Amino acid sequence: MEDIKKTVNKKAAEETKEAVAVVTDSDTPEGAYVHEFTKPYIFEEKTYTRLVFDFEKLIGDDLVAIENEMAAVGEYALSPEISTSFLYRLAAKAAGVGSDVIAHMPIRDFGKIKNKSRDFLISTGF
Repeated sequence: MEDIKKTVNKKAAEETKEAVAVVTDSDTPEGAYVHEFTKPYIFEEKTYTRLVFDFEKLIGDDLVAIENEMAAVGEYALSPEISTSFLYRLAAKAAGVGSDVIAHMPIRDFGKIKNKSRDFLISTGF
């Protein structure tokens, strides 16, 4: 029985190691926001230790896609720069992850990331 437990625990540890996204400084685009988690964030069996948000890579179609995603669930942003729903979806696009990844974060991390999205939108004159 102990051998089975050891095998299961070892396998789970290996899967967790594989799930951790490793991002080096050379992988980080210039001007991107890098969010470091104080403790690993696990969502749908994937572990995140940091996320890189490259807001500069976004294009107009990304904003339209966010509006369409919101409309599909009955949400609308009259003022995107203060809409939490719009801002976290913008952050997800910038990081290349699904919006659920951002929406299910601990509030401390969620708030910091949402505020970076807002700062970016305002800096563009949006």
